[in-house]
Amino acid sequence: MKPDFDAPHLDPDPWGYQKHWYERRRRQLIAAMLPNEKLGCVLEIGCSSGLMTQLLAPRASQLLAVDVSAKAVELARERLQGLPQVQVLQADITRDWPQQAFTHILLCDVAYYLEQAQIRQLARNIARQATGVLLLAHWRHAFEQVATPAQAAHDLLREGTGWHGLAHYEDEDLLVDVLGADATSIARKEGIA
Repeated sequence: MKPDFDAPHLDPDPWGYQKHWYERRRRQLIAAMLPNEKLGCVLEIGCSSGLMTQLLAPRASQLLAVDVSAKAVELARERLQGLPQVQVLQADITRDWPQQAFTHILLCDVAYYLEQAQIRQLARNIARQATGVLLLAHWRHAFEQVATPAQAAHDLLREGTGWHGLAHYEDEDLLVDVLGADATSIARKEGIA
């Protein structure tokens, strides 16, 4: 059964993103796990209503936020108006991969909706057009629309990009992996280690 991504976005707070502490904490955790203060050119896949985009925007020189849902894009554009470095587009990344290079890509709560072949193609696209960091964050609990469990999706993306693990976080609810083309730590990059 193909998920309907427009229906949840009829609510201005889809999935309780603003209401629940879990969601607010999750966004802060994800932002803190990105290893670079300045993010450069960012691709956020699955931007939903734009809350994560809003948090990342001050750190990005350019930010392309995409979602398959027209309603999500409408909510995100409304939230992000006035941020000239942010562009919000409706796109299905399994068919419409952007043709620009990115220093950071965020893939949050999207990969588990994809079949393994789609994840492998996504990994090839990322490895070909990204130069820095891939952050993966996914809900760990099972639900009806899961095509590929979170851990399997993360493993496929790590294998498919061939990138190094930079950071990892997991609890009962959330799995986060930060992968990088360069394995150098933040402290080493800053010359303090």
